[in-house]
Amino acid sequence: MAGAPRFAVGIDLGTTNTVVAWAPLDGAGDGRVGAAKGAEGGAFSERSLACSRSDAIGVLEISQMVAPGERGSRPLFPSALYAPLREETPSSAEADPFGDAPWVLGEHARRRAAEVPGRVVVSSKSWLAYAGVDRTAEILPWSAVEGVPKISPVDAAARILAHVHRAWDAAHPGAPLAQQDVVLTVPASFDEVGRELTIDAAARAGLAPKLLEEPQAAFYDWMTRAGREGLERLLAATGGEALALVIDVGGGTTDLSLVRVSGVDDVARVAVGPHLLLGGDNMDIALAHACEGRLTDGGAKLDAPRFAQLVGACRAAKETLLEKDAPEEAPVTVAGSGASLVGGTRSTRLGRAEVEGVVLDGFFPVVPAEARPMGARGGLLALGLPYERDPAITRHVAAFLAKHTPSARSPDAVLFNGGVFRAARIAERMMGALSGWHGGASVQALGGTDPDLAVARGAVAYALARRGQGVRIGGGTGRAYFVGVAGEFGAKSAVCVVPRGAEEGTSHTAEARVLALAVGRPVRFDLWTSDTAVARAGDVVRVDDEAFTALPPLATTIAAEGRSGRGEVRVSLEGELTPVGTLDLACVEVGDGAGPARTERRRFRLAFQLREGEAGPPAASVRPRSTPARSLEAAIDLVDRAFGKPRADAGGREAKDLLRELERMLGERTQWTMDINRALCDALLARARTRRRSADHERVFWMIAGWGIRPGIGDALDPGRIAEMVPLFDERLAFPAEARGWQQFFIAWRRAAAGLDENVQAKIRDFADDHLAPPGSGRKRPKKAALSLDDALDMASSLERVAPGRRAELGGWVLERTWTDRDPRLWSALGRLGGRVPAYASVHHVVAPHVAERWLDHLLREKWDAVPTAGQAATQLARRTGDRARDVSDALRTEVARRLAAIGADEAWIQAVREVVPVAERDRVAFFGDALPLGLRLVE
Repeated sequence: MAGAPRFAVGIDLGTTNTVVAWAPLDGAGDGRVGAAKGAEGGAFSERSLACSRSDAIGVLEISQMVAPGERGSRPLFPSALYAPLREETPSSAEADPFGDAPWVLGEHARRRAAEVPGRVVVSSKSWLAYAGVDRTAEILPWSAVEGVPKISPVDAAARILAHVHRAWDAAHPGAPLAQQDVVLTVPASFDEVGRELTIDAAARAGLAPKLLEEPQAAFYDWMTRAGREGLERLLAATGGEALALVIDVGGGTTDLSLVRVSGVDDVARVAVGPHLLLGGDNMDIALAHACEGRLTDGGAKLDAPRFAQLVGACRAAKETLLEKDAPEEAPVTVAGSGASLVGGTRSTRLGRAEVEGVVLDGFFPVVPAEARPMGARGGLLALGLPYERDPAITRHVAAFLAKHTPSARSPDAVLFNGGVFRAARIAERMMGALSGWHGGASVQALGGTDPDLAVARGAVAYALARRGQGVRIGGGTGRAYFVGVAGEFGAKSAVCVVPRGAEEGTSHTAEARVLALAVGRPVRFDLWTSDTAVARAGDVVRVDDEAFTALPPLATTIAAEGRSGRGEVRVSLEGELTPVGTLDLACVEVGDGAGPARTERRRFRLAFQLREGEAGPPAASVRPRSTPARSLEAAIDLVDRAFGKPRADAGGREAKDLLRELERMLGERTQWTMDINRALCDALLARARTRRRSADHERVFWMIAGWGIRPGIGDALDPGRIAEMVPLFDERLAFPAEARGWQQFFIAWRRAAAGLDENVQAKIRDFADDHLAPPGSGRKRPKKAALSLDDALDMASSLERVAPGRRAELGGWVLERTWTDRDPRLWSALGRLGGRVPAYASVHHVVAPHVAERWLDHLLREKWDAVPTAGQAATQLARRTGDRARDVSDALRTEVARRLAAIGADEAWIQAVREVVPVAERDRVAFFGDALPLGLRLVE
């Protein structure tokens, strides 16, 4: 039986470094930092003690590979993972607890990021908050070279935490980490999915920590160091109440928080900033851009793996040059690659003044208080991540203060955290901006903390404060949470389930809002959050894009009681900020006023969608129907006459005439709402067996069912519908000699593509490839086939979740056909297969740039005025993303833009090739080949 925790342990799972701090609980241990040894037996470093006013909190020295064949213990454990070369594996790699692939973690891995291209995972934490990819898929290193093993962002975090777990247990054999009071820090701006994934990673590493926001942890560390005397001095200087701004510029994010100090025992966090993917990584990328031209011949660009290596080299130089007593300059070196670089390696040097200039002018420019971030958030991508379009941290701080400080009040104090603030000039620039915005108001700098260690140490102080050993920061959650419901504001109505300021461990129930929860089938709720909306649990509000941010949906499948099948249960919503630090939402059954009362109410937890592609627009169940119920019932009756049991009123042409009769009753199908589409799809799926009655039945079934399910996502019950459809693919057609039946079969699966997972899409491709592969491909084509091969190709090219290699293979077959076949559909297929921005899949499914470049090179030889689809295909293949791992060369994009202009193409297409712009809705509609249901909007 496990004993009581002996230590409070804080883990800062940082983008750049991971740090572990600790303190004894209830007199466990001797209370002296120096009493504990690292895993290698060495005492804690002098640096980890120098900045502390107390010996109560220590920092664990983590054993790690520091050089080839050499291990050592360091207080900073770089959050980097290196896939060693084959000759390095025996001496350098450690056993991988999650699989067979060896990985080197820590200092040596960080160094190798600057020495070898495409073999190091860095900044994996930033990927945990990026919804554009499947964060559970093996996608890192993003710019990997061929043959390098890959891991998911969640697994990367789990491996780092597992290494920490082993290091702690080696240093404390009598107090396993899993049995201690562990606090794990996350950015304050992490959404609920990022927090859930962090908890998942910790669980894989054998830990069950509580979560704490990093700016709060930094402030806890300052309070621990300042003591009551420091708080009293702050209050005395501000007339009895102080407003402190925490600016935490980490490796991957900039976190902003406001903390109100009303007394030495009255401290509360009052506001948090938005998720800003903006930090040290961006600065490293900016420095890499500055160095790139010096390292290449004729200003050529490095490929993605070597640019990532250059970023790693610039990161190392920046860290050296921003240290106290730094040298005047530091070397930057990258490996050569063919003719693009002369010699085996190329080197340049970064000067301290140059680094400070890039950081000061690019990230901390002098701006007025009215300044606001320029451009949409998340507009640029580099190394695969959607960094902020505007890198000016001063503008983001100005916007945050304008939004959250009453009457534009100046903060009384500021606490800087993050390695960038080691440079005195950068801290001075930010201080000058704060003072200048408020007429020279005095802003006190809260100093004395170590930006590398403060968050981990503050996490320990938080754990102690929870036990009554220190001041606890109050204020609860910095955001309110809302769930979409049908109400007076229609699709934009939401009920507050967790109000802003809610304290952890306190349950909130919206008892006044009774909802009907579908049982026996998947159900989804749309979730919004707001850092400004004032509402109590149960209040219904109008959702607007300015004050509310959409989160991934909450989904669950509620089992029906007994054998009643599908139905509804009356419920109210309940929410709680858990002691762990995550959001727990549930539907709680309520009485309906009829029959005997339950002795125990059922509680149905709502689970976040953590994989890409599962988020979508508001569910149809929370939108008012625009079609009269009688008309829809009559339409379902038409389906039943055609596909139900034989009826006396059926004349024999019901299936053949079904679409015409439905359009006569409901209007043209291009105008059918999602409610109509899904209702018709449900009616057909319930009668799927009877599609085999005749060739007309089979053809019409796939025509209308495919139309009704498109694009396979967007409605709460779509996963269940897709699950019902998938087995029908294996049954193929009962009338295989009917080409029109195959045509509608393939069109239906193309329309459902976005709802199909990777395994199903791969299975469909297996079937299609047997018919589409050219002679000599090694595939045996079936002898007698009445297939519609063009429609089969349209379908196969729409399956975005197929592995990039297989998509490239299909594209190669299509490209061969274009030498002798001028069918415009071939280039439409190539545009879909090689598009730089997926319509619905994770971006890691995109085919390699060199593949798209080969297809573009061939397309540029065509006469575009003779190929109607050339312009659109070229736009898809050359679209700019800002991600070197996806973008084609600048020269090709320039030529494509020129050719588009020459044929008078839409200016929006030309702009998409030249600049990073969001995908227009009409382009997504064009991908699916027909109009999408009204009210449905797919987002990247």
